[in-house]
Amino acid sequence: MHKSALVAALLFSACSCVTVMAAENIPANSQIFKEAKSLQKVPANPKVFTGKAEVIPMSQQVPGMPVHNGIVIFEPGARTFWHIHPAGQFFTVLRGESRTGVYGEKVRVVKPGDVVICPAGVKHFHGAGPDTQMVQMTVTGDHPEGKGVTWLEEVTDEQYNNIEK
Repeated sequence: MHKSALVAALLFSACSCVTVMAAENIPANSQIFKEAKSLQKVPANPKVFTGKAEVIPMSQQVPGMPVHNGIVIFEPGARTFWHIHPAGQFFTVLRGESRTGVYGEKVRVVKPGDVVICPAGVKHFHGAGPDTQMVQMTVTGDHPEGKGVTWLEEVTDEQYNNIEK
């Protein structure tokens, strides 16, 4: 198995534990299972996304698990605004081509199975390539003060197209 595919499979497996739990009362020595059909797509907020994207929240805070996760579906060219996660984030591309960048640096192209780890406080963006829909799974750290993200300014076309060669 390709190393990136193995990492993606392990990441997905690890995230599955978070995926099935929500901010619900979890019985001791048990787990909660959510069927895929019960997960709802919601439009991404146009105040912090350029282009069309949808978010599928999969989990919220669970005692002892200081993360939440979800799936984000970006249409071609869609992307987040610049933002910072006070407790960090990582994501893996499940389908399509992603672009991600750290403020002031060249933009990287990310392929399915690749994992991006963004430490706490790093100003960054992510989204689809210009010609393909992109699906990613995110795992975001929950900050003790409850704020998972600080949204900043829009990513310009010039910044989005400043690809690392």
